[in-house]
Amino acid sequence: MLSQLESLSSNALTLEGVCELIEKKYHAGINKSCFIIDQFLTEHPQQRSGSSTSSELVDLLFHKLRDELTHIFLKESGILFMCIKKKCKNLTRQQCGCLDSKVVESVFKTHQVVINITQKLRHILNNYNVPNHCSVEWKACINEFFQLENMILQWIHIEQNFLYPKIHHTKEVSHQIKGNSNGK
Repeated sequence: MLSQLESLSSNALTLEGVCELIEKKYHAGINKSCFIIDQFLTEHPQQRSGSSTSSELVDLLFHKLRDELTHIFLKESGILFMCIKKKCKNLTRQQCGCLDSKVVESVFKTHQVVINITQKLRHILNNYNVPNHCSVEWKACINEFFQLENMILQWIHIEQNFLYPKIHHTKEVSHQIKGNSNGK
């Protein structure tokens, strides 16, 4: 999917279309993976490989990751994407405060937190390499961690390379048009 997006012109996707893609494919897919992992961690605490300390750290980091994702998805769906889809069509930066650079900067900071947590999980989970003696269920869970990381990285890539640059460009153009119509 990511290669398909990269081959598209960034102008071919509307802001609303990118928001829909993110919500339907990435938010939903990431939430589904988190549910699957959480279900395994809850129901099979003894089937993991490694020490109890690393198991506890995996639990802690995973739940921190899930909390960060839940928070940012609510912010995006409930504020940013709603603003993009309805409120901010053809408005200037001053008229559309939810697309202020501070809000976007906050999202970028959360992206970095999410990336850092996934990197720590990858390290603790031995780059998702599972010893042969581990259960089929644990191997499936590790595979789900791998899939989760891939979806997260794709989601962040799309937002940072397609969505937010389009928002910035749209606000600049809108601001220039508004300035020109006022005789500036």
